[in-house]
Amino acid sequence: MPEKIGRVVGTADTKNFEFAVKEDMEPAVFEYIRLEIKTGDGDTEKVLGQVTGLEKMNPAMSEGTPIEAVETMEQQGVDSTRTKAKAQVIGYLSETGVRKPRYAPKPGTAVEKAPDEFLESFVSVEEGLEVGSILTRDSVDAQLDIEGLNRHLAILAATGAGKSHTAGVIIEEMLDKGASIVALDPHGDYVKMSQEKNEGFDHTDKVQVFKARNPGSEQYQITVKTSKLGWRKLSELAGIREDFTNQRKMVRTAVEHVKEENGENYPYSLENLIDVLDRIQDDEILLDEDGNKTETIEHAEKVQFKLERLQSYGIFGTTEINFEELVSPRQLTVLDLSGIPFKAQDLISELVLNRIYQARVRHSLGEDGETYRYPIFTVVEEAHRLCPAETGKGMDSRAKEKLSEMASEGRKFGAFLTLITQRPSKIDEDVLSQCNSMIIQRIVNRKDQQSIASASESMAHGMIDELPGLNVGDAIITGPAVNIPSVVHIRERKTEHGGDDIDIPGNLEDAREDAEKRENTTDALGEEDSLDI
Repeated sequence: MPEKIGRVVGTADTKNFEFAVKEDMEPAVFEYIRLEIKTGDGDTEKVLGQVTGLEKMNPAMSEGTPIEAVETMEQQGVDSTRTKAKAQVIGYLSETGVRKPRYAPKPGTAVEKAPDEFLESFVSVEEGLEVGSILTRDSVDAQLDIEGLNRHLAILAATGAGKSHTAGVIIEEMLDKGASIVALDPHGDYVKMSQEKNEGFDHTDKVQVFKARNPGSEQYQITVKTSKLGWRKLSELAGIREDFTNQRKMVRTAVEHVKEENGENYPYSLENLIDVLDRIQDDEILLDEDGNKTETIEHAEKVQFKLERLQSYGIFGTTEINFEELVSPRQLTVLDLSGIPFKAQDLISELVLNRIYQARVRHSLGEDGETYRYPIFTVVEEAHRLCPAETGKGMDSRAKEKLSEMASEGRKFGAFLTLITQRPSKIDEDVLSQCNSMIIQRIVNRKDQQSIASASESMAHGMIDELPGLNVGDAIITGPAVNIPSVVHIRERKTEHGGDDIDIPGNLEDAREDAEKRENTTDALGEEDSLDI
């Protein structure tokens, strides 16, 4: 028989109620409970609820009670403590799914801890991604419904709360289902997913890593096709402002000259443009324009310097990643953007997002060109940087427009987003609201909590208040990816996690040992000098 842990008290409505807790039967916050609620004429249903808060009170120990009296009662074992729980109504099961009762719980109604089998009937799904277990029930698996991911997903958590770990778990499960996944990874958090950590993951060979900087022997170089950008984008990337018209004109001149020499469709590189600028300065190329020759050379020098700085990023070339390498069934493609400036990260993200989206649009509309027949799931780390709420003051992003389009239209064409950020209040509000499913881990900042409350219709106010107290790895999941709002503990990863924090104590210990070795070497050399050796 299920344990009776209390009875409904006070004023209740169809969404929330309170219940007095029996002595020694106190439930944990987020525990699932069951009670009977009227659903029609004389009919009742067993309804699932969830504890959202707890209060303890002792009439003999009010705020004005002297400490001496409190200590005396404690010494004498006098305890009149009462516990009251706050709870939300989740619903009952019907042929069409989970339904909300239209009646409020009756005061005096018995409240019991929901049996595992009863809870499982709410949280289990046919095509599920096993991401962990229900927080208060290790015996009940926590699953995401794949079908629910067609409304986009947001993973929101403070730094260190485990958001990248959670994303890695979901990627592992998605690969097992055959998904095509691309991760925009500015910190290298997913580059080690090709390394197995625990047994049970058979797809490490399906992880393809492209690096923007210093690729290893089993990794590939991210390249941006220079000739695909055009002179305006090149000018912007080089840091040439729109009001620097002479420098922008010089970029256009260099591009046009390379095309005149090699053909309109020639796949030119930055090196080609720099060579033209060199020749302009050496009078090997004469420009048919009025003006001071000294100024022309000066403009060419400044543009050359800026293009050479772009060239140092190591991502600009005459080719780009083949689409078959970028996206493939049961493959995770990690675009490791660590170590390059944000503007370069932003550019790569914009171009990749556009290729992914257009490939799905063309396939859906039956058009020719670069197409892909399967849904594509794109994971975007640091989404608040690529899709900021504010613009100007250095907050502009090239990728924002494409992310906005994918958020609003992508689900129609099978281009789905998983946006990950530690600052929900700094991401574009419209884009965040398009992520109908959310995985929310520890969030301390009040503005971020308010943004979550605004974006998520199914987050109870009491659950928002609990966000700062979530432990690492704990998460609240809401939206169509789950049948009911679920509080879970994310399972261990089967693959290695990258992007770990620097081990400060370990590094300092190594530095101290290095310093001591240097001191000993210096002392030894000093002794040799004193002996005239």
